[in-house]
Amino acid sequence: MAQSKTLYTGAANAESTGVRATLARWFDDEQRLGYLMVAPALLLLIIMVAYPFVLSIWLGFTDTRIAQEATGNFIGLENYIDLINRTLFREKVIRNTLLYTVGAVPLKLVLGLLLALLLNRRFPLRNAVRGLLLLPWVIPTSLSMITFLWLFEPTFSVLNFLLEGAGFSPVNWLGTPNTALFSVMMVNVWRGTPFFAVILLAALQGVPDDQVEAARIDGANTLQRFWYIVIPAIMPVVVVSTLFSLVRTFAEMEIVWILTNGGPFNSTHMIGTYAYQLAIKNARIGEGAAVSLFFFPVMVLVVWFQLWYLQRRAQ
Repeated sequence: MAQSKTLYTGAANAESTGVRATLARWFDDEQRLGYLMVAPALLLLIIMVAYPFVLSIWLGFTDTRIAQEATGNFIGLENYIDLINRTLFREKVIRNTLLYTVGAVPLKLVLGLLLALLLNRRFPLRNAVRGLLLLPWVIPTSLSMITFLWLFEPTFSVLNFLLEGAGFSPVNWLGTPNTALFSVMMVNVWRGTPFFAVILLAALQGVPDDQVEAARIDGANTLQRFWYIVIPAIMPVVVVSTLFSLVRTFAEMEIVWILTNGGPFNSTHMIGTYAYQLAIKNARIGEGAAVSLFFFPVMVLVVWFQLWYLQRRAQ
């Protein structure tokens, strides 16, 4: 009996040793181990990004509605043709989206670069200021927008109180078409500038000090050193961060929807808010998907241009 138990234990140990050896050989393959480490992130991207994206493309070619038992009928480009023929989409949504993006992104880039240059200098409590700079970007959008709803309130607004104190008339910031788009654009600038500042600050810290010092010794002034040495060194980071902000700003939905719901009189409706209104509020999922994907080919061209530019610089 003892001999049988010994034989069983020995066989179990040998099997365990063989399994460990097999696993060790399997993990010694760096390529195989790399695939294993990437697999969870890849699976998450497939579930959370790839599948919804492919599904939205399909829904854009259908007449699917909420509460239908099955996916709607395939109708081809009918949703997109209907959008082009819709006056609201042509004259309001597209116009507002382009103005919002073209107005906000360059301003965020310039302000972010200025902040990065300031934060790259030595001054007391510099690390604390760098941490506080991220607050507008990391605070939940819904929470920060409550503050802006109060700031833009026409009767008890702090902004209007300051204007009246300076001798100007109060402004209905979110209640008139002339000021509503500008107001939500400034909120987007406030929220997005820290992203540029942090990214560009990291890029500035990677600029070779010896090149800057050599240019200074050769007689280059501050502006020349910035234009001919600093800007070329950080340009790849500028391109990537601008592209990221461009896509995010173009698809902006939260800020505008919380502050104005696309109003007044559709003066702040954009791609994101209009898609949400059609898909969720009006239950027309197919039309909402078509709105969200309407400028997808343009975004593909922008990404292609960015990759082409970066590859050209790397050569």
